[in-house]
Amino acid sequence: TILKTGEVPAPLAGRFPSYPEMFRTMFERDGAHFDFDVIDVPSGAPIPDPETLQAVLITGSPAGVYEDHPWLDPLREFIRKAYARRTPMVGICFGHQIIADALGGEVRKSEKGWGMGRHTYRIVSRPGYFDLPRASVSIACSHQDQVITAPAEAQVLLASDFTPNAGLHYANGRT
Repeated sequence: TILKTGEVPAPLAGRFPSYPEMFRTMFERDGAHFDFDVIDVPSGAPIPDPETLQAVLITGSPAGVYEDHPWLDPLREFIRKAYARRTPMVGICFGHQIIADALGGEVRKSEKGWGMGRHTYRIVSRPGYFDLPRASVSIACSHQDQVITAPAEAQVLLASDFTPNAGLHYANGRT
């Protein structure tokens, strides 16, 4: 299940597909062919019970986790339930930030400003599923918000000087 938490920014919308379609393309390019449901969280679509889901991906968003949107608290509650039930869950950009926020971390605008373009992150820890045979990974990014303090149950997976908590792996082993 993909929890869509925002739209591609207006200046890019005509040139790029929606976030769920970007993930579909990425999965299929890597040989992962499967069906998924898309839940448009900001529109008020009901979020399913995590116990009924095989896995969850939370997308990026132009919203900040510290903003006042009516859909953020239900999403936080879903994340806490999914985490407790050990539903496999991954968050990308805003998704990463809202998971950290829901589980006790601190997220805010970075005092370092915007991170734009290709960033290289050190692989700090290597859970069993993360067996890349290299010391770093480079990813295109565009963000100002960051996980400033990771939740107590999180271990840093990816880090850079600009983004010390760029990727987190959680103690439940499924997030």
